[in-house]
Amino acid sequence: YGCAVEIVHAASLVLDDLPCMDDATLRRGATALHLAHGEDAAVLVSIALLNQAHRTVLDVDDLTPEQRLGLMNELTSAVGFSGLAHGQVRDLRDGAEARTEAGLRRLNHLKTGALIVAALRGGGIIGGATAAQLEALTRFGDCIGFAFQLSDDLADATSTAETLGKDVAQDRDKLTFVDLWGAGRVRAAVRQAVNRAEDALATDSLGDNGLGDYVRGLLLNVGAAR
Repeated sequence: YGCAVEIVHAASLVLDDLPCMDDATLRRGATALHLAHGEDAAVLVSIALLNQAHRTVLDVDDLTPEQRLGLMNELTSAVGFSGLAHGQVRDLRDGAEARTEAGLRRLNHLKTGALIVAALRGGGIIGGATAAQLEALTRFGDCIGFAFQLSDDLADATSTAETLGKDVAQDRDKLTFVDLWGAGRVRAAVRQAVNRAEDALATDSLGDNGLGDYVRGLLLNVGAAR
């Protein structure tokens, strides 16, 4: 299931980089796929990847029918009208307009948090989590998704393409939390979001699993949780 989530993420990046969207030239330190192989190939690869993500879940042998259905529900919800696709439309169409803080939070959830939540809830479904534990994982994912999007905004404004392996200043025509709050407050908000995420796990016997420390370490590596 983790592979399926990563495949969805890869498909979303290929689409994000297209000229009709973010018009990026660099991805993961290499030339963006549409520049290397053409826009037609990029679109078709994205479709194939999304299909492969579903195929990956269907091909797992040791899942119950209920688990398989639950995983497919999580994955499709994260991609479609209640997830990545919705968030990308809002980002493209509303990016040049003034946004409220609440609107930015909603956008961040759709573009980033939804897939993180799906990954966490999927793991919970496979592991036999209770309804309360799944809800705790949802809260954890929402907080971590917010922290990661803040980190991405911060990196876009303050880092270099050589460091990130992707284009920077992609958000220059859009309002972000760096614009609203400044870099210092954004870093503080990242720390607060990670703390809230850890609190969410602690309430339902999920606290002693290393997830919070792992995420905090990732954010420290990009300088966002200092």
